[in-house]
Amino acid sequence: MRRGVIDIGTNSVKLLIADVRGEAISPVLETSRQTRLGQGLYDGGKLQPGPIRATVAAVTELLALAKRHDGIDTRIVATSAVREAGNAGELLNALGQPATVLSGDDEARLAFDGVRSCRRLAKRPLLVVDVGGGSTEFIAGDRSRMRFYKSLPLGSVRMMERHPVSDPPTIGEQEIAQNWIGENLGKSALPGLREQLSALGQASPFALVGSGGMAGILAKMELADDGYDRDRMEAVELPLDRVTAWRKRLWALPLAKRREITGLPESRADVALYGSLIYEQLMRQLGIATLQISTRGIRFGVLRT
Repeated sequence: MRRGVIDIGTNSVKLLIADVRGEAISPVLETSRQTRLGQGLYDGGKLQPGPIRATVAAVTELLALAKRHDGIDTRIVATSAVREAGNAGELLNALGQPATVLSGDDEARLAFDGVRSCRRLAKRPLLVVDVGGGSTEFIAGDRSRMRFYKSLPLGSVRMMERHPVSDPPTIGEQEIAQNWIGENLGKSALPGLREQLSALGQASPFALVGSGGMAGILAKMELADDGYDRDRMEAVELPLDRVTAWRKRLWALPLAKRREITGLPESRADVALYGSLIYEQLMRQLGIATLQISTRGIRFGVLRT
């Protein structure tokens, strides 16, 4: 059965059309449109008119694209930006289509289920980290179920608005952003997470899996590939020193030079600064040596429900 899902995120609107047979998901079409829906949200708590219009236009375009690929059954879901906005109804009404605003619980469960749609990861204990534009999800579980999750307001668009940087960024600006990430991880996520990971790792070592846009960007930069080869990207395993090397390179360059990096989309060259810092700080604070990559997540999880 051919099904589709449109995911309205803080940074972009993404479409996945796939043939679904039982638990097997065979993608037919994947694409996205950057709309920066979260731009301006974190100052006043409201979505701004421009990003709302851009998001409605993107959803309309992607629905039409889905229909051309026989994705008649296409669901629309929205994540943290819509969940947090005081005027979310303006966007939802303007869409003219039913849309589900995912709770934090739903978002974590769907991301975990989506990552486990990969056979290689389906039976392993996992810590899935999904760095988005508005939030970062931490999900720990094993082959039977999700056992722990925490959603932090620690996203790349949110951080870019809270901690703007010069061009190129200064060392002091990087340190401020880095310390802010470290403090938020230490206070809010890591205590309970460490306990769960200790329990998960007793039977067999758990894997740290990055899901979502920033994880895919790290894989594509490592491969020096502007394309989208799922098998190659999901074969990438980044040791901490490589994550650190990419963070250093990104923060050392002006925006124009970051846009020239193979594998880094030009439209993501600003937010990638913060995503790289989040992954590096998480690995350092948890003492995790390697980051694996998943190109699956919420959208794959939606198609499995």
